Amino acid sequence: MSFHSALRAAALAAALLSSAGSFAQEETPETLPDFPGRDETFGYCIGCHSMKVVARQGMDRVRWDDTLRWMTEKHNMPEPDAEMRKILLDYLSQAFPPQAPAQGGGWTSPFAPKS
Repeated sequence: MSFHSALRAAALAAALLSSAGSFAQEETPETLPDFPGRDETFGYCIGCHSMKVVARQGMDRVRWDDTLRWMTEKHNMPEPDAEMRKILLDYLSQAFPPQAPAQGGGWTSPFAPKS
């Protein structure tokens, strides 16, 4: 292998290795929007799925409430008591409000508000 080929191979390997760390970013409460209830919401949700799933939803308070009910009924999520439900709904509706629909006809969440 020539010097230049070895140098290119080393540069490519370094680039791939440096970007690989970004794919495996650890989720922590600090990776979420900073609103009251962040830690509680993170603790409640992360046991079953990534917070990236939550962040992509973009729903209003009613849809978040419907989703919590659905997860309790269909997926055995522990039923939050009234105080915890309020904390969760306050956080989710503030941190992940409804968003404009994705352009280009890509994947649409089944929990997204219907137009």
